[in-house]
Amino acid sequence: MNHTVRDTGNWQHTVTVEIPVEEVEARLGEVARTLQKRVSMPGFRKGKVPLERVRSEYASYIEQEFLERVLPEATGRALAEAKLDPIVPPSVTNVKFTPGQPLTFEAVVDVTPQVEAKDWKGLALVRRVRTIDDAAVDAMIAELREQSAVFVDLDRPARAGDIVLLDSQRLDANGRRLANTRSKNTRIQLGAPELLPELESGLTGAEAGQERTVTVNYPADYRQAELAGKTIRYVLGIRKIQEKKLRELDDNFARELFRLESLGDLRDRVRRNLEAEEAGRIRRELEGQAGEELVRRNPFELSPRLLDYMVGQVVREQTGGREVGDELEKQLAEHYRPGVERSLRRELILGGIARQESITVSDEEIAADIDRMCAAEPRQASRIRARYQAAERRRSLGETIVERKAMDRVIEAAQLRDEAFAAPVPAAAH
Repeated sequence: MNHTVRDTGNWQHTVTVEIPVEEVEARLGEVARTLQKRVSMPGFRKGKVPLERVRSEYASYIEQEFLERVLPEATGRALAEAKLDPIVPPSVTNVKFTPGQPLTFEAVVDVTPQVEAKDWKGLALVRRVRTIDDAAVDAMIAELREQSAVFVDLDRPARAGDIVLLDSQRLDANGRRLANTRSKNTRIQLGAPELLPELESGLTGAEAGQERTVTVNYPADYRQAELAGKTIRYVLGIRKIQEKKLRELDDNFARELFRLESLGDLRDRVRRNLEAEEAGRIRRELEGQAGEELVRRNPFELSPRLLDYMVGQVVREQTGGREVGDELEKQLAEHYRPGVERSLRRELILGGIARQESITVSDEEIAADIDRMCAAEPRQASRIRARYQAAERRRSLGETIVERKAMDRVIEAAQLRDEAFAAPVPAAAH
């Protein structure tokens, strides 16, 4: 087999491959002999049809089978000999095949762009800092207390402050129940500031086992856009009238719910979790700023085939691999393309920084990253370890770690300006 390579685009090569006629004939013979064992014809038992008759009668099938076998094999051999590592599956074109002649074809190969990152040091980044103070810890403890509340059934009509446990279903203009609108086990607290007046009055005095019909006029600025400005009738099935009881904030609260020795230990854990969440937010924001600036400072051409392939991968992930219509697929591709392009450029620039700074990753670092993932999700530990048994997945994880290290280098070399950030502290896992 002979091959030649020529550049045909930005980070793209076209490999011209020629397979000698002797190899072509030998491979056609292999396909024909395999087929000969399975076919029968009038006057011949199965497996006893003369080879030349098989080749004549089944010429189209043999040639198609030959091409389906040989083209991928020959492409792989040619790329290995040319030391080309495709970043997307190669495209085979210009196949020229005539029995008795050499087989020739071209393979269009896109390789990973080797970007030389420029002006990546000294980026001006804003670090928005939010102090995790006692008030933030108190707010989270209060939320945990709310989440752990117990509900006690009451044997009396509902009044302000009570919890009404109910099922609801919408009614049409004629009072008929609308299918697929039923909601079950909804808890509504009477007297809550956000409760709409019609629900407040319609549920006050309700008792377990009753059904009540309520007409709700949703304001134009209602938080659920699909309900805003509408008038909707509901039939409400009252399951229970309950009282919400909050647990005492004491050491027992910490022991029974969180397996900690004291309320002080719980406060310490909450503070650490909030600080970790805050550090993660700061890091994500810095990475976002740095990524945008790196892309702006390092323009370069992307292979259209590479971008199309990556967009296609994202669309398949978002649709779960399901078949979608051409129009929807086109809309999804247009929607995701800008984000995919930014991510791809950022990844290639960080890869360039890693090469320029000789940033590498060791097997021990990959193993440690897998250990961290398992520690973060202990119930999924066996699945995580099984996932990273494959060499390809470990290689991909290693590339992610190198990219993370390169971003570390960018942020370390940046000019950081701290800015107070007073937005609400997000809920932290416990």
